[in-house]
Amino acid sequence: MLAKLGLRWGVAHVEFIRSDEDGRFFMLETSARVGGAHTADMVEAATGLNLWEQWADLEIDGAAYRLPPHREEYAGLLMTLAREEHPDTASFSDPEVVFRADEPYHAGLVVRSPSLTRVEALIDAYSRRLAAEVQATLPPGERPDH
Repeated sequence: MLAKLGLRWGVAHVEFIRSDEDGRFFMLETSARVGGAHTADMVEAATGLNLWEQWADLEIDGAAYRLPPHREEYAGLLMTLAREEHPDTASFSDPEVVFRADEPYHAGLVVRSPSLTRVEALIDAYSRRLAAEVQATLPPGERPDH
C-alpha cells in the first residue's frame, strides 16, 4: 500500500481494539505517520529512539538505514481529558513516570520500566486514579444519535 503512494520507507501507525465479548481484535486505523497522543514519547521512553528522528534518517538513508542501538524496556501511556485546565499530576510520583503531558484540559503520563509486570501494574492503578481524580466526562445525549 505505501509503495502505491510513493512511500518506500517510513513509519506506520496501526490501531486495534479488542472486543470485550470474545477477545477478538479489530483494526481501527492504519496510516503512514507517527502515532499521535504522545505515542512517540512512549516509544522513546521504552527504546530511547525518537520516531521522528528515525523517520528522517530513514528518508535520508533509504536502504542503507540501520536501526541504531536502543534500550529494550517497557513503557505505557495514559491520556485522558481533564476537568481542570492544568490538572496536577504530581501525586503520580513513582520513579517510573518519565513524561507528563502539558496540553490544557488533558492529563497524560508515560511510565517506563525494565519490568512489563511493573508497567502493567502502574497502568492499571493510574488508570483507576485518573478516572476518579482527573477525568472529564459528559453525560449521554438525549438521543442515541447525539
